[in-house]
Amino acid sequence: LMYPRFVEFVRRVRPAAIVATHITAANVAVSARMLTGEAFPILCVPTDYEAEGLWPHLHTDLFCVANEAMAETLRPRRVPEDRILITGIPASPAFSRDYDKTAARESFGLPAAKIVVLALAGAKLPRPYVHFREALDEILPFMHSLPNMHLVIVAGADGEYERRVGREVADLGLSNVTVLGYVNTMAELMEAADVVICKPGGLTVTECLCARAPMILLGRAYGQEKANVRMLTGAGAALAAATPRELLDTLRHISEHPASADAMLINASLLRRPHAADAIAAATFDLI
Repeated sequence: LMYPRFVEFVRRVRPAAIVATHITAANVAVSARMLTGEAFPILCVPTDYEAEGLWPHLHTDLFCVANEAMAETLRPRRVPEDRILITGIPASPAFSRDYDKTAARESFGLPAAKIVVLALAGAKLPRPYVHFREALDEILPFMHSLPNMHLVIVAGADGEYERRVGREVADLGLSNVTVLGYVNTMAELMEAADVVICKPGGLTVTECLCARAPMILLGRAYGQEKANVRMLTGAGAALAAATPRELLDTLRHISEHPASADAMLINASLLRRPHAADAIAAATFDLI
């Protein structure tokens, strides 16, 4: 339904360049360029830590990739070296700003002297988060055994989920758990946290890297998310927990050895590229 109209749109607009952050977009851009006869550059920006085989490797003018490991996967696919640029994955500049940790905790009513663990359980489409939320539900009764930790669960725009977890926290009498709804200042909340529990989506983990937030990647990962887990854990920049039991064990480990979170932060600094969007924009204008 969209494809013929997109080709006509390209023919009418005659873009100076197309930057594609999704495989489908990249492929229809290449086809539109062929059919219209226009001569604009196409830049592909994979927003995970692996470049899947369906990207249009032979017809992309520049691949902007997250790291050297991704560049290494492109070379056997006959992508010339001058068409690969290591930029990082673009994220909002808000996640790279410096915030005052004490002030951030005060603004969210969080304790100053505890290990604050932030669980990102909110999404516009809650379906992918079913197992993620179930894992959090299972560890809630055990938060009594982690008195030096404070868990913050962000429910996002899902008011029903926020109310349900709030009732569970109240019923269990947990003073070290806070439930939040939709948060406008997520970057500041990440600053208030010592560790972030999240799904291994490319943009989410990139935001954590930019915000200098050590991660626990929760859930069984598949496809691109599995590649993200493999890359981050292999670099020592994150821990992974596939089950609620593993999550609880990981939290206990961090509770007993807080320096392990600091080690993740040091390792993650090698992957952190907070100015990726600027680099991609500059590369686009160079090609134009």
